[in-house]
This record gives sequence, structure tokens and C-alpha cells, in this order.
Amino acid sequence: MYSLPKILIAAPQSDAKNYCFLDWVLNISSFSYPKDRIEIFLADNSESITNIQLLDRLGISSVYIPKNGRGIVETMAECHQACVDYALENDFDYMLHLETDVFPKHDIIENLMTMDKPIACGLYQILDGAYREPMIRIREKDNQGYVAAYGILNNHGGYITGKPLKVFSAGLGCALISRETLHSIKFRSEKRSEQHPDTWFANDMWNKDIPIYVHTGAICRHENKSWGTFNINYK
Repeated sequence: MYSLPKILIAAPQSDAKNYCFLDWVLNISSFSYPKDRIEIFLADNSESITNIQLLDRLGISSVYIPKNGRGIVETMAECHQACVDYALENDFDYMLHLETDVFPKHDIIENLMTMDKPIACGLYQILDGAYREPMIRIREKDNQGYVAAYGILNNHGGYITGKPLKVFSAGLGCALISRETLHSIKFRSEKRSEQHPDTWFANDMWNKDIPIYVHTGAICRHENKSWGTFNINYK
């Protein structure tokens, strides 16, 4: 008898995002995908272990990954990888990497699964105010033969059509990743670089010829706040 794929909804988490965390949990509860085929797992990197108690009360599987004097970039790489490892160790068919300030619509899992791609992303915006833009990065060769990556502001270039689009990166705010692809992922950071793990992830997928697609009609709300608000150390 055929059963629907098992989906792990996973992401790093911190008490810095508790301003919208309960709303995030409620939004997942509205998903139309069968609840018995979904599990939530969070890799918590809060300043103290007390946030894990909240996750326990909500019945959410989690692991605590303290910074231990490291910068946020290195810590986040370990958190992302913990999500991948949990998905593989527990026989999930897909991981929906859904950051805890990103709010997709109720049918996001079905919409991304129908794309049938190794990595299928929802579309959300980043930055603030006049600088706010869709999280899309396209990589093409410029007129000198170099590979260039750049953002797409608003609907520049006609890229946002409501249809799937192959991209260099669409972030990890809402990314459905197949189990086969998870085997190829090793999140990392570089000590002499401030690039975040999602950037290295996109580079590694590009180099491995694993395509990333974004569904430009699968719009997600991003309730982001400035990281500076939380005095996070980027060392």
C-alpha cells in the first residue's frame, strides 16, 4: 500500500526568534499535508538551554547546540547539518528547511513536491524598507566570461512569473530537499569569511550540478528582524 512521503520540517532556532515562534508553529498546524507524515525538528542555538524547555512543552524534537565561544556563522553551519543528519537517521523522504520566521501558505509542501526537483524553494523577501527584495540569486556569465551572481529586485527582468525558476540560490528560508540530495550535503563555514552556510550550500550545489529551483508563485511571508537587534556576534 502506497503511503505519502515522510516530511521533516527542520531549521536552526534561537530564542532571538521567539517574537514569532508560536505563530510559526501554528502556521505549520494549518498545513494541508497529513499531520501523521510530518515531524518538526529544531537545532537550538540560544544563549541558554532554557529555550529547549519551551520546545519540549510543545512536543517538538530538538537538539541544543551552544556557541561555546564560536561565532554565529560556524554555529549555524552545525545547526543546519544537525537537521540534515536527523532527517537521514530517521528515514525521512524530504526535509523542508523552514526558518522559524518564514510563513508559507498551507499547501506549500504539495506545491513544492509537485515540482519534482532535488531542491525546490518557496519565495520570500529579505532585508528591510527600501532595500527589501526577493531572495533570488541568478548566476550567469557576464560579457567577460566570468560567472556572476546577483539579486533580483522586485520583478526586474521578468523573473517572477508565478512559475518555477532555476536559480543559483533562493536561500534556505523555505526549501524542500529530497532525501537523495541530503546525502550530498555537508554544511560548512569558512573561518576567514563572513559568508553564511546557505551561501556555501548554494556554491556546493552549483559545483555538484545539483539544481536549485524556486517556485515564484509559492510566496512566503518573512517576519524578519534585523540581526543587530539581538547584538549577535559575527566573529
